[in-house]
Amino acid sequence: MKKGICYVCIPDAGSVEERLASAKAAGFEGVELTFHEPGQGPLTLQSSRREVQALLDTVRRVGLEVPSVMCGAAVRTTPVLHPDAGVRAQAVHHLALALERAKWLGATAVLLHPGQLRPETPYDAAYEWTLQALRDLRPHCEEHGVAIALENVWNKFLLSPMEFRTLLDEVNHPLVGAYFDVGNVLLFGYAEHWVRILGRRIKKVHVKDFKRSIGTIQGFCQLLEGDANYPAVMRELRALGYDDYLTSEVSQRDLPPGQTMADVAKRIEQIMQM
Repeated sequence: MKKGICYVCIPDAGSVEERLASAKAAGFEGVELTFHEPGQGPLTLQSSRREVQALLDTVRRVGLEVPSVMCGAAVRTTPVLHPDAGVRAQAVHHLALALERAKWLGATAVLLHPGQLRPETPYDAAYEWTLQALRDLRPHCEEHGVAIALENVWNKFLLSPMEFRTLLDEVNHPLVGAYFDVGNVLLFGYAEHWVRILGRRIKKVHVKDFKRSIGTIQGFCQLLEGDANYPAVMRELRALGYDDYLTSEVSQRDLPPGQTMADVAKRIEQIMQM
């Protein structure tokens, strides 16, 4: 396995190259880039092939890889969980653009946050919208050879690993899977259960930790300081043969005073040894 970090979790250290170099110096091997709104970051849905290649050259120059890309702006204004069919179609179009640019970057997965379930949105309708969007994305995944990885997020949707597994099995495509986030399930479940049940459907893994006793967004914390049972998680990941990136989504605000990205990287190394 390798150590990755989300680009948005790297403290702003000046230029894009300086920011990436700081992650490399901290001990990371890969960076999960994010699609930004135009003018707000180095990668957008409108980025040309030449612009993406220049960004990739910068990533490689500092000695990093791009294992995955976070959808970010790809669906922020056009979420899959939207009652308007036209908006959902636009979400699929945006994700197709994301898959193409991910291919240019050498990434193997695009993280999909489907959006938030709202009181006015029936749960069963949200399920069908998500299922249809993922089915519509299958030919785009095939064209670019990049997976769509649906993340388990705090959106009041897909709260059971068995339900999550059923959805992916209904899509029934090897390039449509899960982006499993360890910290995000701790409020209502056990990460090791999710890993075992989702199995080889897991394309990528986010690592972070969470304190159930707090129970709000303030409960996210430094790795190995929350309630995640990382020995059990690693046992299940190894059992299914997962050998890809463990990507940190630990932000600076979650770290104790005086700790840095380098401390996060060291803790991922400890987790890998479990």
